[in-house]
Amino acid sequence: METLLAFGDSVLKGVIYENDRYRVTDTAFYRQCAEALGVVIENKARFGSTIDKGEQIFQKNLEAIRESSGEYVIMEFGGNDCDFNWKEISADPYGEHLPMSTIEDFTSTYTYMIEQVKKTGKSPVLLSLPPIDSARYLKHISRGLSEENILKWMHDDRQYITNWHERYNIEVFKIAIENSIPVIDITSSFLEHKNYSEYLCEDGIHPNEKGHGIIADAIMQHIARRNITFDKAI
Repeated sequence: METLLAFGDSVLKGVIYENDRYRVTDTAFYRQCAEALGVVIENKARFGSTIDKGEQIFQKNLEAIRESSGEYVIMEFGGNDCDFNWKEISADPYGEHLPMSTIEDFTSTYTYMIEQVKKTGKSPVLLSLPPIDSARYLKHISRGLSEENILKWMHDDRQYITNWHERYNIEVFKIAIENSIPVIDITSSFLEHKNYSEYLCEDGIHPNEKGHGIIADAIMQHIARRNITFDKAI
């Protein structure tokens, strides 16, 4: 049975938000895929992980990557990298505020990780990002803060959060193209639905359990289109 390693943030971890708390769902998309494919996925994803934190975890697991029996290493980053310190923005809406990872740092670190995976003889595979619901997310990040000030910083453009998030998602596709590696498009699978927010949690950013089903289907369709097979021998 092949063993694949995966690195990413809370989306890959399987974290959902409901009833005002976060928890890891038993029906996370990586679990669904592992069962369907007959493989083991060692999930190294961490809640709140940016590309820098992910790279630190990645470095600690380089030997495990080399020794893993599977060909592929899955990576999913960007959702936290494009985020901001909303408390600081709420306190100073006219100041300059940088994202958790600039586009330049995000791109260079992701590219470095891809190169390191290739050096181990494995094949890196990226996942694109699920879309977000700006209205829900704004309400979520504004709890205990000044939504008015956060909107001032956004120049009263509630769509800004979605647009900025998509900027990083586009970068994921560009990184994959520039490094000649596959990217599994899970974004389109959400956007094909008239109201994709039905597949997102209350916080507007984490896929809910139905959303994890959409991601699992997108991955399985990608695998089927490319006739990828896995060694299911025990």
